[in-house]
Amino acid sequence: MDLFMHKNFYLSLIGIAIGGIGFGLINPVTVILLEKAETPALLTGIATTAGYVSIVLFSPLAGRLLKKYSIRKIGLIGFFIWTAGALAHIYWHNYPVLLSVKFLMGIGGTIIFVSTEFIINYYSDSSNRGKNTGIYVVLLSIGIALGTLLIWTLEISDWVPFVIGSAVMFIVWILYFLFFEDFQFAGGNSNNRKMRLRDMPLISLVSSAVYGIMESSLVVVIPIYGLRSSYDTTEVSSFLTSFVIGGIILLYLIGYMADKVNKTNLLSAVSLILALLFVFPLFHTNFVYLVVLFFLIGGIVPAYYTLGLNYTMEKVNRHYIAEANGYYVMFYGIGTIAGPVVGSLMIDIETKVAYWIFASFLCLFFWLILRSNKKEGGGNLTAS
Repeated sequence: MDLFMHKNFYLSLIGIAIGGIGFGLINPVTVILLEKAETPALLTGIATTAGYVSIVLFSPLAGRLLKKYSIRKIGLIGFFIWTAGALAHIYWHNYPVLLSVKFLMGIGGTIIFVSTEFIINYYSDSSNRGKNTGIYVVLLSIGIALGTLLIWTLEISDWVPFVIGSAVMFIVWILYFLFFEDFQFAGGNSNNRKMRLRDMPLISLVSSAVYGIMESSLVVVIPIYGLRSSYDTTEVSSFLTSFVIGGIILLYLIGYMADKVNKTNLLSAVSLILALLFVFPLFHTNFVYLVVLFFLIGGIVPAYYTLGLNYTMEKVNRHYIAEANGYYVMFYGIGTIAGPVVGSLMIDIETKVAYWIFASFLCLFFWLILRSNKKEGGGNLTAS
């Protein structure tokens, strides 16, 4: 592998780590501001969902763009869109503008994640893909954790967090502009056949969608749950930080295990553990207890994404990894559309009970799909 390929791989990891600061800051701050403005939880959920609608619509196209055009240029466009969108959040109090900005940022975020995951998978094989994917998500989580620690900047002014989020993403844009070197995707021109959605493994699509539901709903639920349980902004920030730090510490271990054990069995274990953890808030609301609980949940929930992505790359022909990443992110987007709305509705139905029951049953439902798929022989539909 050429030196510049190594450089691109590491640059992508550095970029997603720095960019994670913006990811971890913008959405929670927006939710807190809307909640303090006494915006109905349903409208808060819809605002969050707007960004995920564009993910669903744009992600299949993003994978094809990576194969057809310059990877460097497509990545730069994604980072620029997200940078501009983060800055435009200073108009959060104008709800129609906020919806438009969320939709725009969803396009930028889609390009960022599809291109980063494509680069990681392009330079990985079956012996290190789980570890590399784990490093990717851990670094993203570190950035997100740093972002949540900056929620306190709301106390300076409501526009300050958005300027910070935009600035850090612009730093990543500069790094890509100066140091990222384009390369020809070997699979881009060797096979003209387009990958179809039905070629994707069932487990891949469901795993991505379940993660999308979990991740996007928890981002909305945790702040609202904390505020309505009489915790202040600083304590809510601690919940979010604990949630993200859990991913940093636990997820790398899960990624390492993914290279050693059967991924379907590992996904089954993850589902059962989460189903148990999600019922615990029904019985305890102590601050320290919740910090520990969100740490564990935050460390295990992202395994749905990383294990599902590893499973996908094992089943998909290398020529189609760009499209497969696009479809995988699309189903993540489908999950994230449902997540904030369902999470907000569950909170409105019963703040301390409904969402946690829903999340536990969702994990059990996926466990049943995994068991059924295993009995039927795995359902590999892709070319090898």
